[in-house]
Amino acid sequence: MKKQNSNQAAEKLFLAFGKLFQLYFSISHYGLKRIKFKSMQTWFYLFFFTMSCFTATYNYDFLILFHKLMPFWFTDGVLELLVKVPWLTYFFLFLSSGIVLIFPALGLREYKKIKSYQKDFDFLSIKAGNGVAPKVVQVIELDEYKSRVIVKSEGIGADRYETKINDLTSALGQIVEEIKPCKNPKYTQFNLTKKRLAEKVSYYELPEENEKPYSFSIGESLGGYLSQDISSLPHMLIAGTTGGGKSVFFKQTLISLLKSSDNLQLYLLDLKKGVEMRPFEDLPNVQVIKTEKDAVTVLKNLKTEMDRRFNYLEKNKLKEIDPVRDKMDKIIIGVDEASVLYTKTKTNSAKKKFIEEARELTDELSKLSRAAGIHLILATQKVTKETIDTKVQENIGGRMCFRMNTLQGSMTVLGNKMALNLPDVKGRGIWATGNKFIEVQAPFLSEDELESELSLIAKNFEEKEKTFHGPMVSLEKVEGDKKKVIRKASSNEKAKEMMN
Repeated sequence: MKKQNSNQAAEKLFLAFGKLFQLYFSISHYGLKRIKFKSMQTWFYLFFFTMSCFTATYNYDFLILFHKLMPFWFTDGVLELLVKVPWLTYFFLFLSSGIVLIFPALGLREYKKIKSYQKDFDFLSIKAGNGVAPKVVQVIELDEYKSRVIVKSEGIGADRYETKINDLTSALGQIVEEIKPCKNPKYTQFNLTKKRLAEKVSYYELPEENEKPYSFSIGESLGGYLSQDISSLPHMLIAGTTGGGKSVFFKQTLISLLKSSDNLQLYLLDLKKGVEMRPFEDLPNVQVIKTEKDAVTVLKNLKTEMDRRFNYLEKNKLKEIDPVRDKMDKIIIGVDEASVLYTKTKTNSAKKKFIEEARELTDELSKLSRAAGIHLILATQKVTKETIDTKVQENIGGRMCFRMNTLQGSMTVLGNKMALNLPDVKGRGIWATGNKFIEVQAPFLSEDELESELSLIAKNFEEKEKTFHGPMVSLEKVEGDKKKVIRKASSNEKAKEMMN
């Protein structure tokens, strides 16, 4: 009887150790996946840990430390025995122990997340025909609010999960935004969010009390409403496929800048005969350019203006233009559907010459114009080195990217596939500055509302509630031997014309 009990105890102990080892390897598996062996940082940490082990064991310093911390265990007699062991033994013992412990330490958080999600999926009691339940294999935290769960679900289609989406939402405690099969159909992807963005945000829902000069509205993110000062970008790119909200966002950006700022000039290059930018051309501080020839002329004159401003800064020992102090307006160059102006052509024609000049001038402006108070906003459906020069792209600080239909398109604009994975919601985009990528719902401004806002701004100019220094840069060609740029009428002159 005693022998039987002893065998049972040994068996239980063996099973306990087996489960312990299984748990260790399960957790270590996730830790091992987190280590990037090609990263220099990983090898630096390994070298640092190795040197720490060497330092601690070479002169038996760790024994002295143990003696001070636990004198009742590490007595003088015990120390005399321990120092007889070669220090290399301790070195390899410390090194191997650290390596053994580092894997579960790195993988514990991932393991707990997967177990937590697995428990939620088990709650649904969904099983394949062979009785196998779905298995959570990966959890990716996309940001503070969003996560992606990859589930191995052989024999269970995405439609099965769709029928239980309410139960799944309740079990997970999160909103299920999307369920779709992965490239490997044995796996299913769940896009989850703790908070859902509105599918439409009116321009008039955005707070106005925080508007600063030269700022514009970006939209609503999960963290709240976003706005941006154009001065700190200093240039911006707006991209996305047709129907995604690119054109609406471009126009509301211009409206926001006009409303928030005095001392502002807009030069809008719309080579589709000015159709999109037509509502803006009645404002005294806006110039709408409709042909390649006029676009090149204006860009040349703006470069001349930039050079003039740099001479002013150098003469007065200043770093950048302050519109109030220097009585010079901020200048915004907006290019609607930039690919029409910048896309290279093989035909040897006048258009080819204009395109080459426009690309060269835009490159010079993008590199130097910030200090001169000149900023670019480029909107285009397709972004490649053929449509917008790579050198120009490198100088763009802010990017608003709406839904892209291809991975390549998203990678070109953002450097990742976030624009490809956006839901099919008009106005939904990714706002990118530096290494920050924020999903936003861009504000919607209808054509009637746009006309109304522009009428109000025009009235403010007429009543001198809104002003700009002027004069505007001319469409006329600047002769090489002339130092002064030919300009349009100043704001005051144009305002008088409007009143008359």
